[in-house]
Amino acid sequence: MSSPTDSVSSILDPVVKQYLESLHGEEDLLLDRMEAYAHERGFPLIGRASGRWLALLARMVNARRVFEVGSGFGYSAFFFADAVGEGGEVHGADRDAWELEAHRDLYGDHPFSSRVYIHLGEALDILDTLPGVFDAFLLDCDKEAYVETLEKVLPRLRVGGLILADDVLWGGRVTRETGDDDPSTRGLRDFNSHIHSHPCLNVEILPVGDGLAVCRKVSE
Repeated sequence: MSSPTDSVSSILDPVVKQYLESLHGEEDLLLDRMEAYAHERGFPLIGRASGRWLALLARMVNARRVFEVGSGFGYSAFFFADAVGEGGEVHGADRDAWELEAHRDLYGDHPFSSRVYIHLGEALDILDTLPGVFDAFLLDCDKEAYVETLEKVLPRLRVGGLILADDVLWGGRVTRETGDDDPSTRGLRDFNSHIHSHPCLNVEILPVGDGLAVCRKVSE
């Protein structure tokens, strides 16, 4: 996810966004708790609309094992945990111990707590310690590292699985090619070009949240 200082607003018209939200009924109170906590900290979240897409897409590929590169205290993990079902696994990592503490405090005895594993450390280092392949990955880390991260996780993704990447439209900044682009914008523009020309991926970008790239692995 973006840092609080670089986070950008939704690309969706606020009126349309409000209408879409109104179509959903009452949702899990854990989401309210996590959103209130994030608001207090000024911590950017992927948001419910993008989160629902994560869950739906994970269900569509029958995901049972998911790994997040950029977990924070486990907001996006909630949606994956809903999708993988009982006995499924959602792994992620964060460098800061307080994020793990916040995750434990917020989730408490929620049923999803037994499906979500937030590890302390660098995400790719943690991935190296886990056996087997995964059904889906979420990229929500430093934007300038998206291309490198994609190539490192791709061998651990099964054919037919998904790589999902948040913030790829970056408030529309990726459309403005100027000489003074910041590293995050350049990184996202490079990533978007990279995935669309990648021989092992089928790709589309959903204009939800701040842009969600959906990449399906079609070959090794």
